[in-house]
Amino acid sequence: MAEEMLNPIGYGGKAEKPLAPRLSSLRGKTIALLDIGFPNSNVFLDRIETLLKDRYGVATIVRHAKPSPTRMAKPEVRQDILSRCHGVVEAVSS
Repeated sequence: MAEEMLNPIGYGGKAEKPLAPRLSSLRGKTIALLDIGFPNSNVFLDRIETLLKDRYGVATIVRHAKPSPTRMAKPEVRQDILSRCHGVVEAVSS
């Protein structure tokens, strides 16, 4: 499993860390879905979960939620994702 989470976005200029490598396949993997707290994010993530399992063969989905869109996920949530998951989808919806 990963030792740290990397942000794939970057913020102008040179990124301080390289982008996380893409997984070669999602089949059999454990993926975290992180609800960041916008209205209807859970509805969106429910659909993403179905697609990941049915279309891409994801074995396990781990669901977590942040306390609000502007706050970071709690350290124990980040650690759980890092220790159990091959990848994470952070969801925004409204």
